[in-house]
Amino acid sequence: MHKQERQMLKEQDEDVRRELDDDFESVRALLFADEKDEYRDVVNASEKDQMYDAYVRDMGFEKRARPQDRLKTEEEQAREELARLERAERHRVRRMEGVPSDSEPDSDSDTEMTSYKTDKKRRPEADDLGDDFGADAATMSEDEINVPTEGVNFGAGLATGTSSGEDEDSDDEGSDDDEDSSDENDEGSDLSGSEEDESADDGKAPASFVAKVASDAAKAAKNAAKAPSSAALELPFTFTAPADYDAWVELVTPYTLEQQLTIIKRLRTQYHIRLSPQNKEHLSALAVILVDHLAVLAEQNPPVSQAVLDDIVKHIGELAPVDTERFGEHCRHLIVAMQRRVQTSVRQQSTDLRASDVALARLFVSVFSASDRYHAIITPMIVAIGQFLSQHTFATMRDVAMGLVLAATVHEAQRLSRRLVPEVLNFVFSVLAASVCDSSDASDWNDTGLFPVSQRQREAAAILRIGVSEKCTQAAPISWSWLVASERATADAKYAVLRAALMLSRRLVDCYFSLPAFIECFEPLQKLLQKIESRLPRFKLQQAPEAVSLLLQDLQSHLSEQLDQARASRAPLKMQYHRPLAIASVAPKFESSYSLDVHYDPDRERNETTKLRRQVARERRSTVRELRRDTQFLAGERLRAQKEKDKVYADKMKKAWSVLESDQSEMKKMDKQRIKERKVKL
Repeated sequence: MHKQERQMLKEQDEDVRRELDDDFESVRALLFADEKDEYRDVVNASEKDQMYDAYVRDMGFEKRARPQDRLKTEEEQAREELARLERAERHRVRRMEGVPSDSEPDSDSDTEMTSYKTDKKRRPEADDLGDDFGADAATMSEDEINVPTEGVNFGAGLATGTSSGEDEDSDDEGSDDDEDSSDENDEGSDLSGSEEDESADDGKAPASFVAKVASDAAKAAKNAAKAPSSAALELPFTFTAPADYDAWVELVTPYTLEQQLTIIKRLRTQYHIRLSPQNKEHLSALAVILVDHLAVLAEQNPPVSQAVLDDIVKHIGELAPVDTERFGEHCRHLIVAMQRRVQTSVRQQSTDLRASDVALARLFVSVFSASDRYHAIITPMIVAIGQFLSQHTFATMRDVAMGLVLAATVHEAQRLSRRLVPEVLNFVFSVLAASVCDSSDASDWNDTGLFPVSQRQREAAAILRIGVSEKCTQAAPISWSWLVASERATADAKYAVLRAALMLSRRLVDCYFSLPAFIECFEPLQKLLQKIESRLPRFKLQQAPEAVSLLLQDLQSHLSEQLDQARASRAPLKMQYHRPLAIASVAPKFESSYSLDVHYDPDRERNETTKLRRQVARERRSTVRELRRDTQFLAGERLRAQKEKDKVYADKMKKAWSVLESDQSEMKKMDKQRIKERKVKL
């Protein structure tokens, strides 16, 4: 029996081994197949499998398919950048003190090894060569070859608007290289800066800094040889956050404008809002300070580089949302001061408006939502600009240039909402009329349908009239220098104003072409352009720049096309359409099959209302009946349950009384028996 069981187990093992061998035959072809067999299998595979294999191989080489590190959060990036600046500042301070930096090797062996590795790249020194050693230019770095020899005075960056590059290591500079910008002055741009309010009532922007800059510029000529070079001033990596504008002036005065941009970037990195809740106060203060600083830079003559102003405006736009309440309140103070200066200039017939006010207006349009129907800052600013354009007497080319820039600012503010500002149209049309109309003839101004202007304004606009003998070859665009310095009324300046007015008119046509009153608003412009075209040949149009002539012809054709489209799309007014009403009939109407259940009201709506009202009453009555039945049923159920409870309680009490009565009878019997026993004993 035992041998038989072992024989059966052996046979089972043989069967399992045989099955495994059979299965292994199919696997062996895959394990020991050569390249020819693989190629043959691929050829015999289906087209779908081939496409799948190709996709799998492509995914293996796909860069996005490889695992990557987790993206760092904004807070982690800010902390790493702050640690980098603090480490670089610590190294800089140690180098200034003559102490080896903590990034250098500590042991002498490490120092020797490092010097051995870098010995071939080291510059030859005087100890290596003889007394006749001269530094070869090929072995000197680019920074050492181009060392500036001219001294940069204290505050030269603010006074002149030019600066030299920083003399820093590329490793220390890091991501700050992108903040450097060129000093090319774009004369054709209308970029705005801003200036702080000098009125004593506001108290938001210090007024002493303008005088301080002027005094620094005066000292610069005397102390050119004594003043240190800006390249020799090593820029720190960490700074104390300025609390007000005076602290900012004290911080940035020794540095150039490009270095000031680096300071702004490092301050934003050092006091990032994600690093500490207290940094919100520092960043909000920095936003207000930069607005005042931009105002000061806008008043510089010669003008500051446009690239520098662009970078400061960008920083202001990014810092404004940090504390909108404080930033908005400061901007409202500046708008109030601007409106006061506008009133003073209108009342005293002087030009109290500054270039910084124009720069502030453009800054606010770019920072705030100018398309809102009412905005706490943009709306008062547009009201002040409208008052200036309509009531001010433009007696100088500076005033005219300032008005054109402000008109362009209003157009930019209303570009999306397309709300009409008539003061802008009247001002631009008046500038165009002043180029060819006689200032002493009021009918010459009013025959085109323009908004009438005062005699004083017409006489002041005589500086824009183009004379017969005036010749101009090229009309340059209006530059920012017109706003900070007085420009003479030359032929070039007059044609530049005419060119700017024509370009602004084209923008206004494109902005307001969809208005219902487009025809009434721009028909005077069409007549005015015809007058300019008819009178300029008498003033020798061939002396005018070709760009102005082409611009005038293009504007005429475009305006004529827009006016034709507006006239074609305009339909005459007509009465409001009403559905014809039927004549009321007074003849009685009888129904042969009259029924009380049918509603015969001729008013369909009233009939439907009556039906609904009766249906509601019927449903209410049925609902009340159902509720009463339910209430009666519930009351009966409650009464039945109470009776059952009372019956159970009564049965329980009967049982208890019967027990008590039996006990009482037993006690009485026992008492009687006890009395009898006492009597027998006696």
